[in-house]
Amino acid sequence: MYYFVLSGIMKAIILAGGHATRLWPVTKNRAKPLLPLDDKPLIDYIVEDIEDDVDEIIISTNDKFSEDFETYIDEYDRDARVIVEDQNSEEEKPGTIGAILKILESEDLDDDLMIVGGDNYYSFDGSEFVDFCEEKDAPCNVVYDVKKESIAQQIGIVDLDGDRIVDFEEKPEEPPSTLGSIACYYFPEDQVSLFNDYENHFQDSDVPADEYLDEPGRLIEWAHKRTNMYAFSFDGAWFDIGTREGYLDAMDHVVEGSVVRGDTDNCVIGDNVFIMDGATLKNVEIHNSIVFPDATIIDAEVRDSIIDRKAVIKGADLNDAIIGEHSVL
Repeated sequence: MYYFVLSGIMKAIILAGGHATRLWPVTKNRAKPLLPLDDKPLIDYIVEDIEDDVDEIIISTNDKFSEDFETYIDEYDRDARVIVEDQNSEEEKPGTIGAILKILESEDLDDDLMIVGGDNYYSFDGSEFVDFCEEKDAPCNVVYDVKKESIAQQIGIVDLDGDRIVDFEEKPEEPPSTLGSIACYYFPEDQVSLFNDYENHFQDSDVPADEYLDEPGRLIEWAHKRTNMYAFSFDGAWFDIGTREGYLDAMDHVVEGSVVRGDTDNCVIGDNVFIMDGATLKNVEIHNSIVFPDATIIDAEVRDSIIDRKAVIKGADLNDAIIGEHSVL
């Protein structure tokens, strides 16, 4: 969970513009931050805990999913608003930094700024993080020991001198450690201009725009050599919901035991099984899997899989599978 207690005005930008291709087909027509995690969407774990403590929450997403986020805000009565990025596909997206730059330009934000990835679940003492940021009065980045080299290769890896960032490498092929930068950043008002400085620097270089405008870690990689930047470390939980394994692990962390809300008949329900309302299972053995509403599974074995709504599975043996909406097996 997130608990931010802020003493001054701060804007929060929740990044929700990705197309989550690693989780397709489940996320082909569903925004990753709106995936259910227990009884509410993933993004609500962020919004619920910061909405009373920040001046404004902005959800940055693409046109394809903008109405879905508007619906989420209305249904959950959240104090947030949606800004639409100018993109229609993964290939057209402006990149995370590009999206932030457009927001800074169009919104004329002149407050302290928090940037949070809308597709990760993580837990730490947020009040301590805010105290840390106020004490440093400098850009700060939440970091976490991901422990696995395979995960470290997919994120920014941080080297510290105490709590000051002295080296940063985005997505290294051979990570020097597993201390990773996760998608939570803080910039005091007088350092928000780093985004424009960063863009101006790379506009005058030979680096392709789609590269330097991509992951926010690229900015940290560049900026820590030019100004003091600090890392807030925590030992709680962190999950990348962008993968099947990450989604299943996050559900296992949030939900105690297996949850069966659909109808089951003569089934073996193993550990970490989440069956949503309206799903029907008959003669099924299932372990470590998520079944969406109105899915039907009969005479099957299912392990380590995600079954989307209205899928129909009969007589199948599924392992490590992602089955899309309306699929028939």
